[in-house]
This record gives sequence, C-alpha cells and structure tokens, in this order.
Amino acid sequence: MSRQVLLARPHPFIVSEMKPWLEQGGYSVQRPDNVDDLAGHARACVGAVISLAVSSSITAGAADVLKSVRQANPSLPILFAALRPYKQIRPEIERLLQGLGVAGSVLGVDQGAGSLFLGAGTTFLYVSKEDLSDNTRSSKARALLAKHFV
Repeated sequence: MSRQVLLARPHPFIVSEMKPWLEQGGYSVQRPDNVDDLAGHARACVGAVISLAVSSSITAGAADVLKSVRQANPSLPILFAALRPYKQIRPEIERLLQGLGVAGSVLGVDQGAGSLFLGAGTTFLYVSKEDLSDNTRSSKARALLAKHFV
C-alpha cells in the first residue's frame, strides 16, 4: 500500500519530475484543485511538497500554502522544492519560516544525512531539480525522504 504525499503547491517541475520520483519511492500523490482543498488533503497525507516557484496551479504563495497545511496538520513533514541549489535557496526558506513564526531547520540533500530530526514538524527538507537529475543525489534524497515522510 502506498503512502500519500500532498503536492501542496504544484509547479510544472513538481508535476513532471517530482511526481514520478515520489511514485518510484512508493508514494501516491494527491494534487489539490485549489487552496481550499489543502486542509483536507493535509490531514490524510504523510508529507507535503511545497514548490517555491513564482507560479503554481494553486494561486496562493508558498507562505500561505505552508500556513494552511500547518494549521490543518501541524506535525506534517514538509519538503520544499525548487530549481535553485540549496545554498542559494536556504535563506529564502528561512525568511519564509521566520515570517510565519515557525522555528525550524532547513536541510538539503547533503546536510540531511544522519539527522535525527527528519520527520519532525520543525525540520524541513529541500530538494532541487539537480538533486533529482543526478542518480547519486537522487538516491541520497530518496533515503532522506523515507526518513522524513514516515
């Protein structure tokens, strides 16, 4: 039986590359039709993926989507995804979290190995397009995801 993951803020990269990657890892994917569907899906999923892209089929921004998902399921593990490398995007994610009053750490594929806090509501995983494109990095990311989305 597969575990459900919420594509909380889909973007073409998320749908075209992240969705098959998640399915290969044994997850089924739920994609909301609009922002009002987020809460119901968030309660039934083992994790949520939030794209940091400027545009999405969900009209709400990443901060609003995170807020909605966390209100519905405060302990739901979150994975952020975007095209840029971890070092470039980490400050942006930290500002987003600070703006919502969320304390937590942001781990990339290279920083997450050995973390005891994956799966916790205060640890946020980040995966980039490059992480999925490279076989070695993709394997590392999948191992981290298995510990994060439990």
